[in-house]
Amino acid sequence: MRNNLSAWTVSEDHFPSFGSIKEKFKFFVRYAILAPSGHNTQPWVFEVHEESLNLYADRTRALPVIDPDDRELIISCGAALTNLIVTMKYFGFEPEIIYFPSDSDNDLLATIKVKARDYQPTDADKIYFKAIPNRRTNRLPFAEEIIDGITLQKLMAAANDDKDVRFSVVEAGGLREEMTKMIELGDRTQSQNKSFCRELAQWVHPNRTSSKDGIPGYAFGMGDLISYGSPFFIGNLNWGDIQAGRDRNLVKGSPVLGVLESKDNKPIDWLKTGMTLSKLLLRACSEGIAASYLNQPLEVPELFDKLRELINTNYYPQMIIRLGYGKEVKSTPRRDVEDVIKLV
Repeated sequence: MRNNLSAWTVSEDHFPSFGSIKEKFKFFVRYAILAPSGHNTQPWVFEVHEESLNLYADRTRALPVIDPDDRELIISCGAALTNLIVTMKYFGFEPEIIYFPSDSDNDLLATIKVKARDYQPTDADKIYFKAIPNRRTNRLPFAEEIIDGITLQKLMAAANDDKDVRFSVVEAGGLREEMTKMIELGDRTQSQNKSFCRELAQWVHPNRTSSKDGIPGYAFGMGDLISYGSPFFIGNLNWGDIQAGRDRNLVKGSPVLGVLESKDNKPIDWLKTGMTLSKLLLRACSEGIAASYLNQPLEVPELFDKLRELINTNYYPQMIIRLGYGKEVKSTPRRDVEDVIKLV
């Protein structure tokens, strides 16, 4: 069986100090591909030129049912872009980023050039970079341990660095209970959508899979035997009530529930949301804090506006994130860097 977790063994010791800029860009991409993505689809392509790198959306890996506008796809690419930028800065390369540089190619999300090669990484750059190989999405219950105020301030600072994106915490009480009900309703609605179930089943794999993408059963806490039946279970049985109950317990046991919002709701806002998401996750990881997502109300069209009204915002909710202290979880598969890179 091919090792589909080998991408996580990347080390800064492997940096090609005397290599060409193309070799350096390829190395930077090794950290970019460790970013999270919806259903672990990894919907990105990196095109390396002599003095620049292009980030493309790979729409062949889109999720047309759950994500018909490719909103989550572009958010995923934004997370990969932050990983890339953080890595460049850590190794002394100051990036110049041009967002959506082509009027005729909507797949080209960003062009990254080297502005300077004597950049001095900040403490924040170092914290973010060191966290990249350790970050995991933790879909399991969290420990009964609060996140103290000072630590939460660090997370908020990381997530509110871009004026067009903000992260707000949903305080315990009535609002949090109403959001929980909406998440439960999202679960039940999605479970009754056969197209959604078939799409999800395509990306959930047995634990011993050799696939380099998708979500193995162990990421949901499944044992080997149960994981083999999970695609059939998702595609053929009514699992909405079970998932709704599980998600209610996850919310209840999460010290922090927050919403990542953008000022507008266009592709550039989705990309910046993903970039901010990665900063938040990496800063959280550096503090030993895990995260996962409860985005169901944002993925069911009839619930989106209701959620926006519920939280009384003139921004656009893009991600619902739970944060807390959890047990260490295994990494999920990644495609090899050769699968996502084009040398021009």
